[in-house]
Amino acid sequence: MKALLKITLLLALALPLAVSQSYASQVKLDKDITIRNSSNWKAENIKISTHGKIKFKDDYTDVISISDDGYLKISVVSFGMKRKLYFRSNDGKLDRLYYEGNKQIDFEPKGREWMEEVLPEVVRNSGLDLENRVNTIYKKGGIDAFIDELEATDSDYYQSQMVNFLLENNDLTKKERKKLLEEFPSNIDSDYELSQIFKKHNRIFIDDSLLSHDFFRSLDQVSSDYELSQILNSVFKNNTLNDVNFEFFISAMDNIDSDYEKSNLIKLAIKEGKNSSIKMDLILDEVDDIDSDYEKAVIIKSVINEELFDLDNIEKIIELSKSISSDYENTEILKKMIKHEMVTPHNKEQFRDMMDAISSDYSYKEILIDFMEYDKLGDDSFDFLMDASENISSSYELSQLYKMMLNKKELSSEQQLKLIEKSSNISSSYDYSSFLLEATRKLDLDNEKIKDALIDATQEINSEYDYGKVMKAIYSHKRE
Repeated sequence: MKALLKITLLLALALPLAVSQSYASQVKLDKDITIRNSSNWKAENIKISTHGKIKFKDDYTDVISISDDGYLKISVVSFGMKRKLYFRSNDGKLDRLYYEGNKQIDFEPKGREWMEEVLPEVVRNSGLDLENRVNTIYKKGGIDAFIDELEATDSDYYQSQMVNFLLENNDLTKKERKKLLEEFPSNIDSDYELSQIFKKHNRIFIDDSLLSHDFFRSLDQVSSDYELSQILNSVFKNNTLNDVNFEFFISAMDNIDSDYEKSNLIKLAIKEGKNSSIKMDLILDEVDDIDSDYEKAVIIKSVINEELFDLDNIEKIIELSKSISSDYENTEILKKMIKHEMVTPHNKEQFRDMMDAISSDYSYKEILIDFMEYDKLGDDSFDFLMDASENISSSYELSQLYKMMLNKKELSSEQQLKLIEKSSNISSSYDYSSFLLEATRKLDLDNEKIKDALIDATQEINSEYDYGKVMKAIYSHKRE
């Protein structure tokens, strides 16, 4: 557990000074840091200022040396009492100065006692000598010593840096990596800092099949949808996921509430599932958890466009689409399904159920028009269209559909008769007569049954002008 004191890092500047070529490997760092510790019983302000290269004792209870003209200043105000430590290089020697208030006190013994008490904590929570400290602790005490130091450090930022330095500079055993995974995520509260570690080092955990489960399980500690999506994005791009890890990857999305973030990850995963029906099933199952009509439709359309479907998952795609309430999105999906020849005699009733959920007569008509061009139902297609057309209540849209059928379909005599019969569903006299007039140009008027059916149909026309126009066309036998 973290210490009770909450530490806020107000300012930490690391500015490399200009150095000559001979000192290029020893870049000098300046830092000015303010730390505020607070709890119900204590308020403490710590200010640290450094210049030059500082070398500490292994246990960080003392300073061993400081480069020429360098210094370390530590000022602590606690319970209204101010104390300071000042370390400086003086002609190759190290001066240690101790102050209480504005008064200098002999360093021995009070200054030394306070230094040994406060210096380890100051170093730990200010990031001083951090990389070297991490490597030293690990080499001397192993992963357990590192974990102890991590738990004693209050800053999420410095804890994150510690884990990064440990993984960058040391070759951990599988057991040590497992121990690290078990401990560091619960010690770092910041989702951002956790994500920095997971994004940078996910490969060393995922490459090991025995650790990958622990890695994905540890992602439960990340509560931010954005940060978790960024981690998973990195995992996908930096690793070749086997079937087991791919399943872990998909399952990790369950912790993401944002439809936008989840949708982006699924779009990535679709590429991986291209040649695997098992992976595609996992992806489609995850799509079902997306609430946004737009995001869900984007994914479904992507699956269709990439033709990542087979007979086994077409029904699942249809079921997913049924949960979309947007007429626009459903229309786009249905039109793509038709174009990619996904409608078969086996699933035509499910397809019809999807269509029946669309409330817009215009959209419904547009789907049926596409269906005329791309359908694979053979002899059943005409009957399918006739039955489906009964759901169109708009006289104008229905008349437009029937006119398109006149122009696009090679209709048998029986089908021509049925189309004339169905046209009685056009309630507007104007639209009805407009269709019948078109029919006189396209249908076989040499067939007496068809001619008689058209004459009978004209009896439903209320306008004498329109009636006369259609009848004239019938008896003049003009065809285009």
